[in-house]
Amino acid sequence: MTELNKGLWSQLSNARGESPGLLVLRLHPQSKFNVFAALDRSTGHRFLLLKSHVADIRPPGPLPAGRGFMVRFIVTAADPEGVYSLQFELIDTAHAEVFDVIGNDILKSVIESADDKMAFNMFVARIAEWQNFLDQLPAGGLSEPAQQGLFAELWFLLEFMLKEMAPDKAVGTWAGPKALAKDFQLPGVAFEVKSTSAKQHSRFNISSEVQLDAQGVGRLILYCVLLERLVAGGTSLPDLVTAVRKGLQTLPGAAGRFSELLLQIGYLDADAGRYTTRFSIRSQHFFNVRDSFPRIVEDDLRPGVGDVHYSIVTSKCDQYVIPEMEVRNIIRTASL
Repeated sequence: MTELNKGLWSQLSNARGESPGLLVLRLHPQSKFNVFAALDRSTGHRFLLLKSHVADIRPPGPLPAGRGFMVRFIVTAADPEGVYSLQFELIDTAHAEVFDVIGNDILKSVIESADDKMAFNMFVARIAEWQNFLDQLPAGGLSEPAQQGLFAELWFLLEFMLKEMAPDKAVGTWAGPKALAKDFQLPGVAFEVKSTSAKQHSRFNISSEVQLDAQGVGRLILYCVLLERLVAGGTSLPDLVTAVRKGLQTLPGAAGRFSELLLQIGYLDADAGRYTTRFSIRSQHFFNVRDSFPRIVEDDLRPGVGDVHYSIVTSKCDQYVIPEMEVRNIIRTASL
């Protein structure tokens, strides 16, 4: 195995032997770097280890530390794999998914390094950058509007993309966490996802002049989903995350990419207990964004005008409705 995922940790956990201490597995054995995954059987802590015999290799400055993680520089004179090592340790299992995302990013940077010294510096730099990002996330988790928006995107991913194309390709289409991108992008067609839980007629907020601009994406389809908030029943945001992960469980690479995208959007598994709101789907519609569809795009703006926010009323868009089965066929065709 070449990346950190549930399968790898299960392999280590199920390894033979009853003695305490670290169970170790070399990663990327074809590379020139001594990098390992390890599991402490007695504590359940996970580790990513990088080792070297090169002297004076300790990265300068203090080592990063933060939510659920610890980084150490260790000197072990008798270690045949490397006297000097960096240890990235998971000390809080609530952050397990985040640990794997950061660990895989570290692995990529290490393997692409020119030499051991650069690899040690990149090991620390990637953790520090991720930790800085995590420290900027709201302490209380995602806001209510952000939860609702993420729910709608994951619903579309689960009910449409994952049902009409290969799971790894489906995850690859999700561009929601990327600034200014359409929410889902396929060759020749893109989807923008909008949601509301308002009880009046369906009005959906558009947050910029580029969201409904089809320039550069070919065909643009708007998916509008009307949600109902529930105290019981329905589906919660963590339920939906679990359902998507279940659909990706046979593809560790796709599952890892999904966890990375969740993290980029600000969803932490450690915050799942905060997301108690449950939703049901009241209605959902697809619209072909073309011709005179009600929208504001960049070409409509006078010089100096920007940061546009407006709303559309879907009852005025009936002539642009696309049947669901046609949308599914579009997805299947575009994924070939």
